[in-house]
Amino acid sequence: MRILLISEQESDFGLMDQLLQSMADIPGQLIRCPADSAALAKRDLSQCDLMIWGQVSDVLVAARLLMELSRQKITLPLIVLSDKESPEFSHHRDFEVLPRAALSVPLLRSALLHFGANRRTVINKPVRATDPLTGLSNRQQLREQLASALSNVLDEAQVALLLIDVDQFKKVNVSYGQGAGDALIQLIAERIQSCLATGQRLARIGGNEFAVIFQHVGGSAEVEALKRSDAILQAMNKPFPLARHAVKMNVSLGLAIKESGLVTVDALFAQADMAMRAAKQEKGNTLQRYNRAMTDAAQQELKLESEIRRSLRKEDFVLHFQPRIDISRNRVVGVEALVRWQHPVRGLLPPGAFIRIAEESGLIVPLGYWVIHAACRYLNELSARGLDHIQIAVNVAFKQFQDKNFVRTVANIIRKHDIAPGRLEFELTETTMMIEGSAVDQSLRELSKLGIAISLDDFGTGYSSFAHIQRLPISALKVDRSFVSGVCQSLDDATIVKAIISLAHSLNMRVIAEGAETQDVVEFLRENQCDQVQGYYFSKPISYDDLLVMLELERRQGFDEVLPTPGRFHQ
Repeated sequence: MRILLISEQESDFGLMDQLLQSMADIPGQLIRCPADSAALAKRDLSQCDLMIWGQVSDVLVAARLLMELSRQKITLPLIVLSDKESPEFSHHRDFEVLPRAALSVPLLRSALLHFGANRRTVINKPVRATDPLTGLSNRQQLREQLASALSNVLDEAQVALLLIDVDQFKKVNVSYGQGAGDALIQLIAERIQSCLATGQRLARIGGNEFAVIFQHVGGSAEVEALKRSDAILQAMNKPFPLARHAVKMNVSLGLAIKESGLVTVDALFAQADMAMRAAKQEKGNTLQRYNRAMTDAAQQELKLESEIRRSLRKEDFVLHFQPRIDISRNRVVGVEALVRWQHPVRGLLPPGAFIRIAEESGLIVPLGYWVIHAACRYLNELSARGLDHIQIAVNVAFKQFQDKNFVRTVANIIRKHDIAPGRLEFELTETTMMIEGSAVDQSLRELSKLGIAISLDDFGTGYSSFAHIQRLPISALKVDRSFVSGVCQSLDDATIVKAIISLAHSLNMRVIAEGAETQDVVEFLRENQCDQVQGYYFSKPISYDDLLVMLELERRQGFDEVLPTPGRFHQ
């Protein structure tokens, strides 16, 4: 019996190890997992028979663990270790409770036998070894093949594992439908398989993930794996015919080689996964080979994640603000709120130092709520200073929309701070809108009913169309800086920006240009009736105190005397 134990206490692992070793009649293998969702994500739970839930004191940590189990669609029978002193254990429909203090061999044996009696049919149910869509081996069969390869290998570097992830595959399902997505998966599988040698079998181990085991007796599995990886990358450069379109797909490849010493299936999978994640950071057809530095980096990320969680509780985060200027009236009318981390050791950190970790760990959701709370507090402070015309825009991550209580929570925050909802603006990216689809559309409509303004950030870089946008309660488009910065050098960029402004105005939407860094660009935007601009020409993101100084100078001396002020707000 393979038993997964999740706990933050080393004593739970030691206790369970001792008890299981004392039960020769019920052979059990204990799979240890710390109370960390990232660690849980690296476990292959398909082979587990039972889960034991140990000490997990942090509610947020517990919620993230449950979310990871749900993401993997894991529904294992569950035993919960309780701190209650009752010597009995209780049966529930979905789980059983055992007292930690009174836990003994007879008590645990009774629980496991009870589990076995009730779950025998589930355990004995045959498991499909192939993927029904592609006919390839599935994850379970691949693991069995890898275990066999590792047990039979005699020398180093004779076994290699290659993981293949199809990048941004969800966009295909959103844009073309589930049927087209399934057809594309089949085409990708056929193309990858065509790059492999006879005897090298491709496996589909997830929705858009594949894997290959390379064995090379008397030679180097690494050399063979690198050769086939290069062929795969070259093959993926050719578009796929799909729904009367030519669709280009990128893949991220992660390669792990068995080195000296004992290497388990889980360890080699974890190494290949780390390499694959590193490849995904390169954004494009890329191969990364595992190295020790990746493990060190992963450990650092886990440490950083823990620090983010702690800083959320201590409210070590702060907001900076980049002014938005109405260039027709020469007036600051709003700001974009940008989060910074006041790290207790490393000082003030920009978003690039922590946002990706927050997004991958799910901590972006509580961080996002903190930003909304903070923005509302600042709106109240601005009102107290007679600055009711200032609007604050906050960025909303796509995971925020996955929270089923998102709209309700926002409504409660607005009610708590008693602000006019129209002074709060939510910015979301085109990618978020397209990937999350109808769920985002519904949330936007509900947020709009609350009175919150909605703007679409990075417009022009995604997949949305004006036909889609006009059906949604979007009040403003933010033109991406990649177009804005080049309007005075590139005719194409100038034409695109002019077209966006014209079409947006025809739909009664405001246009905000970001990345305005020179006077020539500002004058171009002014001449073409852009509504608002933000950028370093006027001001970098500044602290709240500096924002108050800017607004007070504007009120006393006028806009032209304040902005731009060389060396003051944009150095």
